[in-house]
Amino acid sequence: MRTFDEQAIVSIAPNANAVSNGRKLSSGNSFVKRMKSADDSLYFGECKGSGKSNYNVSIDFEKEGEPVFRCSCPSRQFPCKHAIGLMFEMKEGKSFETAEIPQDILDKRNKIEAREKKKAEREIEKEQNPDKPKKTSAASKAAKTKKIKKQIEGLDLLKDVMDQITGSGVAACADKAFDKKYDELAKQLGDYYLPGVQIIFKRFLKSLRTIKNEAFIEEIINDYPKRYIDELRKDYPNDYIEEYLLSLAVKELTKLRYIEKRARDYLSKKLESDSTNPDDNILYEALGGVWKLEELGEIGLKKDNVSLVELSFISEYDDVKAEYIDKGYWIDLDTGDINYTANYCPLKAKKYIQRDDSFFGKKFIEKLYFYPANEGENRRIRYESSTDEALDIDDIKKIRSFAKKSISEFLKPAKNILKATLSDNAYGVLFEFAKIGTNGRDVVVEDKEGKQILLRAMTKDKTAMDSIFGLPSKDYLKNQVLFGLAHYDSRLKQICVEPRSIITDNKILRLAY
Repeated sequence: MRTFDEQAIVSIAPNANAVSNGRKLSSGNSFVKRMKSADDSLYFGECKGSGKSNYNVSIDFEKEGEPVFRCSCPSRQFPCKHAIGLMFEMKEGKSFETAEIPQDILDKRNKIEAREKKKAEREIEKEQNPDKPKKTSAASKAAKTKKIKKQIEGLDLLKDVMDQITGSGVAACADKAFDKKYDELAKQLGDYYLPGVQIIFKRFLKSLRTIKNEAFIEEIINDYPKRYIDELRKDYPNDYIEEYLLSLAVKELTKLRYIEKRARDYLSKKLESDSTNPDDNILYEALGGVWKLEELGEIGLKKDNVSLVELSFISEYDDVKAEYIDKGYWIDLDTGDINYTANYCPLKAKKYIQRDDSFFGKKFIEKLYFYPANEGENRRIRYESSTDEALDIDDIKKIRSFAKKSISEFLKPAKNILKATLSDNAYGVLFEFAKIGTNGRDVVVEDKEGKQILLRAMTKDKTAMDSIFGLPSKDYLKNQVLFGLAHYDSRLKQICVEPRSIITDNKILRLAY
């Protein structure tokens, strides 16, 4: 008989409330029927609901390691509390009567099998005929062409507004930052199929609106040590904090200028070449394009049979986009490449979308997909399915073998990546260090050559930094391997590293998770 442990249920559930509600259904004897198939591939039952009829709930294990949850309830949570309740029934070892697999489940299995077979056939055909152009219907092509023309119109509108801003000066616009015309433009950019540009404009607007925000300025003064504030005064003698915030607004404006100019050429060339399909140009996504895994595979951005280990997990909230971002940094045990997964959960859908969490084992992935990126950057990766495996000492040794021998080895590529206009200001680095300690009031890491780099948090979350000197042994701070996120601190005007994990001879020690 199959079972679930508590940790597995919590990791599968979309949120803590769903776990609590599912547990109550199980402990409250809400399941009036519990059944399983003879081959142990399906567990199903009936659970009391708020209406007259019971809900039919099932967990399908036909594809090992990838359970499929189904329920007849109207909930938009996935899996719903009834499916979670069924997992708790299995966890508690309750009796399940052997029964035939319902016909509707068999029909759904057949549909999935047919869909996967068709997909596999397309992939085989693509591999056998890599130069064969993808068929696009005339209607689809016309719609894509119309969208591109609309995007160019939106870029024209953006250019006009930016010309006005730069013409009068960004500083002068700060006094008019709350003018409704800016909010109207932000809304219009979405109407022109430019959601990516829309977000950058909103970030620019947010930066512009903080310049005169006394509470925000006070927060900066209190957040940074006095000597850093003194450096800001030196760099920006007049209204030093306001001028610093102004520089951040200019940075976002620079991104808008960059996209507006290059995207116009990019889109115009697509129209001229009569090619409207997605390509590996990073501008496609920067404009707001959304990739399908199939499309990434068609342009060769995929790899078969990959073993990944997560080095760090970060959950952040983007107040401009109003969404949570769950980000995991993973190392490829074959190549040592460090890339990341990103799961986006809009605030409005928080109750219904399953969030990612830290993973401490090893994942084997049959087909891994990569998003387009500039050379050397950590790429975003995605996969449809994976098999979880245990992490062993040999894996740890392999991870350590990929570490750079010194700070200098990663510093130059880090500079090139972080200075890119569209950089998200984070670059995962793995390197050997001699010691971690303090230099005055700074926390620094030093390599075997004696070179130091400042350790500093990227955001207000100081969990990882605070964990460094609370470790159970000082040996963790000497002659180990560090995984961290290199980033450019615009206040200090230097590259720093946020420490995320220390890799010893036998384990990955997470500083935050």
